[in-house]
Amino acid sequence: MADPLAEKLVQRAVNPRHLAYCPTMDLIALASIDEHVHVYRLNGQKVFGVAKKPPANKVNQIKWKPNGKTVHQIDCSAYSQSPICCLGWGINFTDGNKVSLELDKLKDAVTLDDLIGQNPRSTSVDNMPDLPLDLALLDVEACLPKLSPLSSGGIEDDIFSSRASLDTLFQPLTAGSTDSADILVVGFEDGTVHLSIYDFFEIGSFNLQQASRGFGDCRPVLHCSHLYATTHSMLVSTPVGDQEGLHVVPLDLRLLSNAGRYLSLLASKSTQLHNVLRYVHQVQRQMCSDFKASQDLPSRFMANIEETLRERADCTWTQAAYHLVVTGDCHPEVKEWLVDQLGERGHKRWEKAATTGYESVRRLAHENLLPALERFAVLVSRLRGLSRFQLSNANLGLSTQELDGVLDTISCLQLMAHQILIASGLELRQFIAFSAWLRQEIDIQASDASVAEPAEKDVGVDHASTLEYIQGAMTRSRLTRFFTLEARAEEKAPWDLAAEGGSLFERCKRGLRNASMEDPSASRLPTLDALMEHLDRQCNNIFNGIAETQRRSVRFGAPVHLQKGVPSCMDMRMLREHAEDKEEFVLYVVLGPVAHRSEVHIYRLVLEIKNGMSTTKSVERATIKTAGWEVRDVKFIDDEELVLAVSAKLSSRLFRIPYRGIAKASVTLAFAAINERNIGQRTDGNEDHSSVDLSRPDVASVYTWQTFPEGISWAPERIEINGRKGRRVICVLAQDRFHYRVYDLDNSSDGEEVVDTRTTASSDEMMS
Repeated sequence: MADPLAEKLVQRAVNPRHLAYCPTMDLIALASIDEHVHVYRLNGQKVFGVAKKPPANKVNQIKWKPNGKTVHQIDCSAYSQSPICCLGWGINFTDGNKVSLELDKLKDAVTLDDLIGQNPRSTSVDNMPDLPLDLALLDVEACLPKLSPLSSGGIEDDIFSSRASLDTLFQPLTAGSTDSADILVVGFEDGTVHLSIYDFFEIGSFNLQQASRGFGDCRPVLHCSHLYATTHSMLVSTPVGDQEGLHVVPLDLRLLSNAGRYLSLLASKSTQLHNVLRYVHQVQRQMCSDFKASQDLPSRFMANIEETLRERADCTWTQAAYHLVVTGDCHPEVKEWLVDQLGERGHKRWEKAATTGYESVRRLAHENLLPALERFAVLVSRLRGLSRFQLSNANLGLSTQELDGVLDTISCLQLMAHQILIASGLELRQFIAFSAWLRQEIDIQASDASVAEPAEKDVGVDHASTLEYIQGAMTRSRLTRFFTLEARAEEKAPWDLAAEGGSLFERCKRGLRNASMEDPSASRLPTLDALMEHLDRQCNNIFNGIAETQRRSVRFGAPVHLQKGVPSCMDMRMLREHAEDKEEFVLYVVLGPVAHRSEVHIYRLVLEIKNGMSTTKSVERATIKTAGWEVRDVKFIDDEELVLAVSAKLSSRLFRIPYRGIAKASVTLAFAAINERNIGQRTDGNEDHSSVDLSRPDVASVYTWQTFPEGISWAPERIEINGRKGRRVICVLAQDRFHYRVYDLDNSSDGEEVVDTRTTASSDEMMS
């Protein structure tokens, strides 16, 4: 018996389908029936929560990443319009044989759990020098300045609004992660399966109907993988007559072996490139928004006096202001506007809007845009180096010509960023002089002072800068040429940025050299927004080329029919086993009872994987009889045992059952081959030798691990297990769906468990 490590009472009932234990930290994620997601520590403290957004949204799946790292929002709506019904994370070695040999040398110093969690490894598995790999891992990006956080402007933009978030997004590729790639598998109700690496690096979408002609209406149910295997496995539900049938469908990812050691480097750099592209887009949007805001209020002020001057004085505000600075003579209409409409309050608003806008544009260009473009160029150069290594290019899908085009566009953007920095600084200095003169003029006209008095006050006014501002930036800012404002949004792009021949950078450089405020060619320069759209197209072509190459290396294997009927509880686990002096991958599938049956079936599928292609060598099955018990849930603990949660009228239990035939008990679980033509029959005709009968008290007592005594209305509804070394726990959700308990799988005490019937503290009382 085991005493609970933790127990909690939540305020909202938990959806039993959505309970997950973090693989690397003691955190429990769950979703309530009102579609709210909560994450708790073992002491009951709430770490964070995600509230229900639009009414149409609901929680479909909850799955922790294998290393427990943070993953930001991923939009899956482009992959399929159907709901998500299966979510799987898998980590795969790109060279499993090499890692296996080196782990065997290190014995227990480094384990697979250490590699999955990406824990710091004091003893690296890469002991032998590897010059090509070491050169590929030269972390030039670490020498660059860190990107500065941006102000939050929406849900998507929040990922760039904090230092911690940016550091997570732009983590360097360490030596411990070069030999592996984490793969996200998203399954939809319509049978679509989408694959991506490192959260963003998309491989593409596939439909399970490709696996078999009989898969008309199919949906993925479970996903399973192993670090050493290039083949993943999916449990798929398909219509079989008037019932649903369960099939195992192998998913061969030959890209893991084809791209090899360069896959992790390619995926990592492509993911960072995508993140930097999003960052640059957000900087560009903020710069455009801040510049537009700095122009709106002054434009409204000037529009008022402009209309009055045209009607009464037959001149413009620019002419009147220039005349006032040079001669000191103020038109009556200008005086009225300065005193009655603009005044001190209006001047402060004008000054704040313009100064804030110029300073923001200058800061964004200097602190955000230029560093991001520099990092962008380094990442593209890294990919370009891979593309020029022709031996790997065929398996990576990179194009040196396309990457050269991206570098050309980046040079263009860097040139424009420097021009924006120069123009914003110059116009800011001119505006400060203009603002000082305008403030002084408001005071003079408001006090009806004589013309002689302001001559003494004009000593502190920079008339040259004031006149330059009035003639130029006051109505025609140099920055306008770089941003797409409403007046230019409908104009047709003057250049075909995607035209072949010539360097876009050289054309831009010549255009900027020849452009001036009076030269109409200035308006023919591409805007920052147009260049960003062009860069988007170029990068998408690169991403699509990589994805298409990798997508050709993905195939579905031949489906294996297991049984008719889909149980309410099931689990999968893939192992690497030794047989006859060779290694083979074995998939274990445990399925709860179907309909009114009282048997739990465990299937054992032996997979042979050669050159990334898998075939199923054999299918075996073992049976656990559960007559008298209602099976609530079943889960694998590790490579040796599984847990079966059952309940009866008077008591409930958790059984721990070894499923690989190594039990010390007199009754063991054995497997027998099944006839694939008739799943219900066995080839040897012997049913009993491969089953464990829990309806027998002597057998049940052997495998009983936890008992919930009679008289206590606390029965398990769902279990969630973390079987990793050093973190082996089981979380049990009660049937009332308001309580859950966490037990240590390795520590237990003799004797009957004492269950505390007192009310557990509510979630609010347990939060700090």
